Amino acid sequence: MDHYLSVARDQQVSADEISAVQGMVMAVSAGRVNSQMKRVEAGAGNS
Repeated sequence: MDHYLSVARDQQVSADEISAVQGMVMAVSAGRVNSQMKRVEAGAGNS
């Protein structure tokens, strides 16, 4: 991640743009984990 942030800064990407992208990435990641948990919970009831 540090590499990508340094490249973004070298390309003069603003801190606001970086923050917006980080927020989107975290939201997608959280949604993916939530989806996995729901599948695990649904599978646990099948035993």
